[in-house]
Amino acid sequence: MSRPLTRPDALATELRNARRQRGLSIATLAASASVSPRLISEFEQGKRPNVSLETALRLLTLVGVSLHLHDADEPTDSAPARAERAARRRNSWTGTLSALHAQAAPEAPSSAAARLRAVANASALATALQRAARSPRR
Repeated sequence: MSRPLTRPDALATELRNARRQRGLSIATLAASASVSPRLISEFEQGKRPNVSLETALRLLTLVGVSLHLHDADEPTDSAPARAERAARRRNSWTGTLSALHAQAAPEAPSSAAARLRAVANASALATALQRAARSPRR
């Protein structure tokens, strides 16, 4: 079953609940994860919020909890739209040309200078897109 984790202490709560459901002691889990029992105890109690993501994920994996990340601000797609995009991706994997949007295929620049300009333009566009993605949404 999948449920969203919305509280800051949600990972610790999930770890504690899953560990208890599996009948694992803190000492047993600590030995399996190569961490101290104190780290697990303090993490579960919210006294150690600075546990590394790597350690938290290793502990969660050992108790059978997996995480699926998504952007909560993004609207969820409909199943038909996802299936259509997946079919297009599968076509591209098999070598079949598949346009994601109706557009004419671009022509390759003929000269070395034109190719260099095209690469520079593409690089500038990629940088602008990355900056836009990192900027806070309003």
